[in-house]
Parts: sequence; structure tokens; C-alpha cells
Amino acid sequence: MPEQADSNDTISLQQRINRVDPTINKTENKWEDFNLAPSESAYLYMNGKSSTVHSHRIKSASMIKVFILSYLFEKVDKGEISLQDIYVLKPSDKVGGSGILYGYESGSILSIDVLARLMIAESDNTATNILIDKLGLENINSYLLNQGYMDTQLNRKMMDLIAIDKGIENYTSAKDLGNWFLKLAKGELASDLANKKMIHYLLEQTDTECISLALPNRVIAHKTGELASVYHDGGIIYNGNQSDYYILVLLSDGYDSRAETIKHFQSIAKEVDRKVNLK
Repeated sequence: MPEQADSNDTISLQQRINRVDPTINKTENKWEDFNLAPSESAYLYMNGKSSTVHSHRIKSASMIKVFILSYLFEKVDKGEISLQDIYVLKPSDKVGGSGILYGYESGSILSIDVLARLMIAESDNTATNILIDKLGLENINSYLLNQGYMDTQLNRKMMDLIAIDKGIENYTSAKDLGNWFLKLAKGELASDLANKKMIHYLLEQTDTECISLALPNRVIAHKTGELASVYHDGGIIYNGNQSDYYILVLLSDGYDSRAETIKHFQSIAKEVDRKVNLK
């Protein structure tokens, strides 16, 4: 559930931040400057320090796909799955929403590599569901627990309208996503080749209307997610030659205006970028 606003308006935003995460660095990362709403949460890693604000379990939308990706590559690293494995697209696989596979002909031959790329770069729901079936929903959730992503849970496939009508959702948090991107940036999520492959998929992200538009001078490996009244964007933000980086995750679950939320997140991204001293 989205965090509720404090009933006492005299309580400062910094005090509210401390309630959520008392370890936040007050000198380096001054979240009070950004005026995050109670329905918004964020993670920032810069200059060797990380901080969160309002981090709590919220609807993940398509951000859940990055966790599916890293579990897939754990299986690849173990030799249990190959990126060259072939899948034949069935009519029953196709679901609507984001992505391009819905328009592919049934019988199309797809590699696991292509499915993984489409899941991230195009946020393809059909590709995601195929990979969930291949990996196993319960196996993915066991991986999440084992990796310490305590706020993240995969409870349904993409565009499962019956589950959605029952109120069944997938969840994550700014903290879990920030930690995931930090592990990836440090090369700690999987093997070296697997980490590089995942970053490559994220660099090909086609949804660029938020953080990417705000920071055209940066190279950004990121994922976005969107549902009704939900908008998320976050990832690794590199300098031009990808020799240095910081991480920014911005999540909104319960906004009043999509356009204003994106505008707000863009302003935060610009301000953060000004604070960061990339080499």
C-alpha cells in the first residue's frame, strides 16, 4: 500500500525520511530539496554512498522484469539454460500491453537471448510471460528471497486480467531496485559476461521520456514501469565513456497526474546530476 501522509503537518520531511530510513546520509543526499510526495519513493547511490526515502513495498509494474532477468542469468551461468535455446511462439503466448511480440506470427522462432532483450528493451509482456513459464514463478520468488529482495514478489504474469480483477499484483521497492542496480553496476549480480549482457539490454531501453530525456548527456542503463496511477524509472547513469556512474531510482504509486510526475522526476534527475561529480 502507498505510504500515508503524516497527519501532523509540522513534522518536517527530513523527520519523515528518518522514520523510513534513519541511515540516510543527511549531508550528501538532501532529499528534502526534492519535495517527494508521500506516494513517491526513491533510491540514490552517488559518491560511494546510498540512501533511500519513503522506500516501501509498492506495485512494481514492469520493474519486476529486471529481477526475472537476473534469475534467468543465474540459470545461464549455471549452464541450465542457454541464450541460444530456441522457443517457438504460440498463439496462446500473446498478450497485450507493452511490447512487439503480440504482432509476430505464431510459429516465429525466438532465442532466449531475443526474449530477454525484448523483456527489457521493449518491456515486452509476451516475452516476459514466456520466460516466467520457463523459469517458474515459485522459483523466481525463491531467488528473490535468497538474494534479500524482501519487498519484491512476483504474484502474477503480465496482463493476467483475471488476477488483476482479484487485486493480485507484483511488488517491489526503491531499496530493492536500487540494490539490484548497484550489484549490477559493481559486477556482483552474475558472471562478468552475464552482467555485461544485462547492462547491454538496459542500455537499449526504448522508453526514454523521463530520466533519459532529462539527461541527454548521460549514458543510461535503465528500466521503466507503468500502470494506472503508477510511474517508475530507474537505473545506472554513466558518464560518456561509462567509466563512472551513479544510480537513481524514482517510483510513484498513486500519482494525481502522469505528466506532472514525469516532470517532477525529470527535475529531480537534473538536480541529482548537478550534485554528482562523475569522473
